[in-house]
Amino acid sequence: MENNRATYKQRINFHWWVILVLWGFYLWMIFAYIHQWGNNPVNKTTLIIFGIIWIICSVLVLSIRFILTIDDKFVVITFGLFSGWDIKIHVTQIEDVSVGIMSFRTYLKAGMVYYKGTNYQFDFTRQAVKIQTKSGKIYQIAIKNAEKIKDEIEKRMITTNYKPQ
Repeated sequence: MENNRATYKQRINFHWWVILVLWGFYLWMIFAYIHQWGNNPVNKTTLIIFGIIWIICSVLVLSIRFILTIDDKFVVITFGLFSGWDIKIHVTQIEDVSVGIMSFRTYLKAGMVYYKGTNYQFDFTRQAVKIQTKSGKIYQIAIKNAEKIKDEIEKRMITTNYKPQ
């Protein structure tokens, strides 16, 4: 059986409102410095330090692009700038795939490793794809189109585990 299925790839769009909030807050700090608002006004050193921090945060946020790729052998989670941190899950090692809702507590722990698995927050959505491996590790990926991604992974699991008689 020849397997020439196309690779499924989903790039995660950047949410520009994050940058707008960061720079809106910094603009507010500039006005606070100029007009010396409050009992303990912002000094020049603080303004410069926060400016440097905001520039670094903006560059990092703009350069990180999450990409989820599903091919016939692997489910790969790529973190863009941090390409050494890619996660590859071999399709034969996947025991179960399901779609669920991330709880608010789990949502806040996105990107954190916990005792059984890891949560990844790609989109600002509570819908998540839960991938359980045969070794017991669980990956929860909060992402739009979770149902479509689950179907794509299941197709790969069926064709990979298919053995003609």
